[in-house]
Amino acid sequence: MKKIIKGRLLLEYIDKAITLLSDAVKITLGPNGNNVIINDSKFNPYITNDGVTIASAINDDNEIMDTILTIIKEAALKTNSDVGDGTTTTIVLLESIYKNSISLIKNSNEMLNYKKELQESLKKIINKLNNYSKIPSKIDLEKIACISANDEKIGKLIAKFYLDLNKSNNIKIEENLIDSRDYVVKLQGYFFENSLASPYFSNEKHQTIKSPTLILYNKEINYIEDIEQILFDYSQMQKNLIIIADSFANEVINEVLAINYEAKGNIILINNPEYGSRKLELLDDLKIISNAKNINNYWAGNIKEFKADEKEIYLIYDKNNKIKDYLNILQKKLKEENDQYNQIYLKDRISKLENIYGIIYVGGQTSLERREKKMRFTDALCALEASSTGICPGGGLVLYQISEEIKKETLADLVLSKSLKDPLIQILKNSNVNYRKIIQKIKIKNYQKIYNAKNKTFESISNTNVLDNKSVIMYALSNAVSIASLLLTTSHLVINDSSTETNLDNF
Repeated sequence: MKKIIKGRLLLEYIDKAITLLSDAVKITLGPNGNNVIINDSKFNPYITNDGVTIASAINDDNEIMDTILTIIKEAALKTNSDVGDGTTTTIVLLESIYKNSISLIKNSNEMLNYKKELQESLKKIINKLNNYSKIPSKIDLEKIACISANDEKIGKLIAKFYLDLNKSNNIKIEENLIDSRDYVVKLQGYFFENSLASPYFSNEKHQTIKSPTLILYNKEINYIEDIEQILFDYSQMQKNLIIIADSFANEVINEVLAINYEAKGNIILINNPEYGSRKLELLDDLKIISNAKNINNYWAGNIKEFKADEKEIYLIYDKNNKIKDYLNILQKKLKEENDQYNQIYLKDRISKLENIYGIIYVGGQTSLERREKKMRFTDALCALEASSTGICPGGGLVLYQISEEIKKETLADLVLSKSLKDPLIQILKNSNVNYRKIIQKIKIKNYQKIYNAKNKTFESISNTNVLDNKSVIMYALSNAVSIASLLLTTSHLVINDSSTETNLDNF
């Protein structure tokens, strides 16, 4: 059965869905935002003030409401996907843009032209935003991390580690299940999933082999004859061997294990853990770090050290002249890559080739505490990564200032100028202060003073701890405008329902 919802009823549903989502999320905005308890059937109940987590958890039993909620949440989730932060700001802006538009535009025929006006107005705002941004200093990065984590200790720890790793994009955040400490580990070398051809190639939890030769094949090794000459040649030189191939037949594995046992040698067989074209890309990386040379149908190089534990294999290597040129090629490829997953994969390879990788272990007395802290660490790390495009005075100040400066030449200019004020107002409301009085003081000081809601003090914008990432602001506003435009130009909602019937009378 199909149900079609349109006209005034559809507008009421959209309004209700936006209000439902926004009311739960916007109370978390700023340093004095509230927490929300989430009871998900998949996990134990937990407490968070992370906007994207809260938004993701909000659903409705009413199919019409839930359909609209899914569309609205896309704006917030898109911002988080783009820059890892800004979910709550996106939702605050989306609600304001949509509701201000509906209150001012009475004729639905005007909506398509109005949508174009919104895009033009957005461009003007982003141009102004660029004028207020600057490249962050080390001190600024620490401030950004502290603000995003809403915790000074977490912010300082992650900012220091981020800088120690030369602003690496590859920092993993994991729970410390042993004790309650927060600590960091810097990993060196090129590493990948432990894919030993047999567990018998390692008799220790942490295995180390010094100065092995690395043999690389782009094929399956099905017969011992395929590697027999290699085994003989290197045994004569008393060299340890690490052989990586697509896979090894059982006969080959058993023969090599027997050689290891009889000669007490160190020959390790490893299956290439990647798939498809990534098998070749892994081999290309390993050729570079080992300075390998092509010999017949395989490549042979040398590394400083081989390490393996239960999860990972690490190849410790010395830098060589080829790595720099190879990194330039990968960096260029990264700039041209549009697919998000391929971008992540390329960043991962680059960090390993730069010998920069790290893990932050988040501790806590309970799983609830660890999970909540992990979200703070994740937010701070995302904020640091996003800060590369520039930072601005934060707390909603820049958007409010732009809202006052923008010329109201179109209806869209008027709507956005009103909506840009709401993030600052919401932060001040969450701080339980007289927001009108504070904003008036900011205006008197010609926006050269900013209100630090955490400390409840005014600070100079030239020396403030309240900072935002330009890219987060830009993406939050752009995604809010995008989804608001779609909702404003939607006239019908079609529900294909083959099971239960949605009761419109109970709306």
